Amino acid sequence: MCETISIFQNPYVSGIIGSFIASFLTIGVLEIYRSYNKKIRNSSFKKLFGTYSETKLNLILPELSVRPEIPGLLKNIRFPQPDYPLVKMGGGFVGTSKLLAYYDTISMKYLLDLISSTIGNNSIITSDEQLSKHLDLSFISFGGTSFYCLYILNQRDNNYYHFEGSEIVSKKDPTKRYAIDKDHDYGLIIKYKHESFPNRTWIIIAGIGETGTSGAGWYLARHWKNIAIIYKDNPFGIIVKVKHGIDESAISVDQTS
Repeated sequence: MCETISIFQNPYVSGIIGSFIASFLTIGVLEIYRSYNKKIRNSSFKKLFGTYSETKLNLILPELSVRPEIPGLLKNIRFPQPDYPLVKMGGGFVGTSKLLAYYDTISMKYLLDLISSTIGNNSIITSDEQLSKHLDLSFISFGGTSFYCLYILNQRDNNYYHFEGSEIVSKKDPTKRYAIDKDHDYGLIIKYKHESFPNRTWIIIAGIGETGTSGAGWYLARHWKNIAIIYKDNPFGIIVKVKHGIDESAISVDQTS
């Protein structure tokens, strides 16, 4: 009489099947964990930087111009190629009249990398002049000369910081003043909510000293998770101290909400 033996009774076969089941369960758990983590990350990100389901986040750089009298002065002293007052590293002369500040652009890049890795291609790089002072939008503005930075700093309900000459001064405690010294630049980060546009998020990043702005951009991109935990979707102000030329040295020296 023949005896039928199930393949599941074979220890070798059942061990292989068990390994496959364990592997699939592990993959499933990891995918659920990754999905949950991404959902939490995106939720925290949108609380800090705003919700962009209907529109993209604007990354705004101040549009600068070459002073119009400069080519004329260069012609008067018979300077070679006076209509090309700018020089590119490597020797080429440039005849443009519109410029973007280098350290403002570096600051923007830190946030652009973060946005791309978190919520994908959901941002627009533009200039304050191109937006024509449009206010009904969410944005991060870079540089102290930007229209949007100056607009926020001059608002009566800006309770955070302002520029006073070559210093950043606390609105709540004017004894807190930050000025460039032999070792450090200073930058500010302000998240502001306008009473006429409560569903929009406005963030400005600016500084005194070239590394002030770029260091503040690096700090926000690096520490945004902790900032989101502390402030959630509420406005705030942060001052960072940055060693000259070293963005990654930026540390917070004052915060207010």
